[in-house]
Amino acid sequence: MLKDFIANFYELWGGAYLGDFSEQMYNNDLYFSVALYSIIVALILTIAYYYVVDRPGTAKLSIWSLNLLVGAIINFIIAFVSANNDLTEIFASVGSAVPASFTSDMMVFSIINSMWTVLLMFLFSMLFKWKSSHSSYVPF
Repeated sequence: MLKDFIANFYELWGGAYLGDFSEQMYNNDLYFSVALYSIIVALILTIAYYYVVDRPGTAKLSIWSLNLLVGAIINFIIAFVSANNDLTEIFASVGSAVPASFTSDMMVFSIINSMWTVLLMFLFSMLFKWKSSHSSYVPF
């Protein structure tokens, strides 16, 4: 059930279903680890912004946006590298190479992961900003 729930997020409820790539990701339970790492990164960066880097000089929309961008880039890399390494290992175990079309599918998957990261960090911001000394009004 959780496997289906996470797969639906990454496949945008069928709107970004990528055929064989999505089948491999789903059947080998690869979506879960990427989702878990992405949630952890988003949570750490959001908490760090509101409670560690919480200074008057950093309580700006531009710094908050930069934090979102950093999270999106980190999670893009996590998604791409994780999918690439895991699929390479899976295909190598049966003696074949990863299909060339999977590279573009991994890019799409990584972009979708980045978009979910931005949304998740925004939601985490709404939860954590209230107890921040200087950044409680950021993003609004």
